[in-house]
Amino acid sequence: MSTNNHLNHSLILTVLLLIAFATKSEQSKQIPALYVFGDSLVDSGNNHYVPGEDLQNFFPYGIDFGTPTGRCTNGKTVADFLAIYLGLPFAPAYLGLSSKGKRVITTGINYASAGSGILPDTNNKTSFIMDEQIRGFERTVKGILPKGLGEEAVEKHVSESLFLVSSGVNDHFKNRTFRGSRKFASYLINEFKIRLQILHSLGARKFFVNNVPPAGCFPSISLHSKPIGKCSEKMNKRISFYNKKLLILLHELQTQLPGFTFVHSDLNKSIMEIRQNPHKYGIVEATKPCCPRSINGDLACRPYSDFCANRNTYLFFDDHPTERANQIYAIKCFIDHSICTPRINIRHFL
Repeated sequence: MSTNNHLNHSLILTVLLLIAFATKSEQSKQIPALYVFGDSLVDSGNNHYVPGEDLQNFFPYGIDFGTPTGRCTNGKTVADFLAIYLGLPFAPAYLGLSSKGKRVITTGINYASAGSGILPDTNNKTSFIMDEQIRGFERTVKGILPKGLGEEAVEKHVSESLFLVSSGVNDHFKNRTFRGSRKFASYLINEFKIRLQILHSLGARKFFVNNVPPAGCFPSISLHSKPIGKCSEKMNKRISFYNKKLLILLHELQTQLPGFTFVHSDLNKSIMEIRQNPHKYGIVEATKPCCPRSINGDLACRPYSDFCANRNTYLFFDDHPTERANQIYAIKCFIDHSICTPRINIRHFL
């Protein structure tokens, strides 16, 4: 595919998004804030403030923002595209906000942390785990929002806000060993249920939940397989045990918890479709990472690693999707309605 065709495809994607976002119903303004929980797929910089070696605070991370932001990709995440769709600013990293900053932010906060999971023992020494993320939100509801909105307005604000939760992939790995199984999926889904119930008890009502991506196709896995580049079908199948239970859980909570409403987003399907039909989406390289360009060694993207010249033609930046892949995800969810159940419509949340 020629460079011009890549540019044309990129332009078409951008125009579609702009048209969709610009023509949203005025009712969408009734969603006042976006609160984000989860892992590196949606982290906007919290891991700058926790100990660990995997801080994405160096180039080429954030290169398409012009500066490293703490996001684990070259540009926008799926959380950023959701914010754009809602007509909201990007949710700032909770741990990076000053006391004054927290008081004036009423359009949402991002609590997500790279490496974190649903379980307390998932990278708990190097990430802001989900339980801590939820406690951060509890402090926001009880101590921060009242100062910015007034005590009487907090409950309404929280109930009308949207809660993006994207977690679970890191839980499938412990000490670098994959531990997915049917039994583990049941255990993890029950733990996730408890945490969604806690968010509901704090006033959350509208949820946007990503399932777990196909880790067996991540470059760090597939490029060490035989043949090189082949996804680990065994790993992906075991992840599917959890993903199947997730949609069942969301329907269950909808019947059990007053006001609980959700959109289930099939992030797994989006990545797999791009990987299996890359040229359909203007993607040339669906197996190798953009950073590092060399597929030797541990495939870690390090400060000033040699990286690909055209991120728009890559599915993966490192093990994380590129901004382009996240943009394609946004189109699949918000325009094509092919990966979100029920079909995402802002009116669905009103």
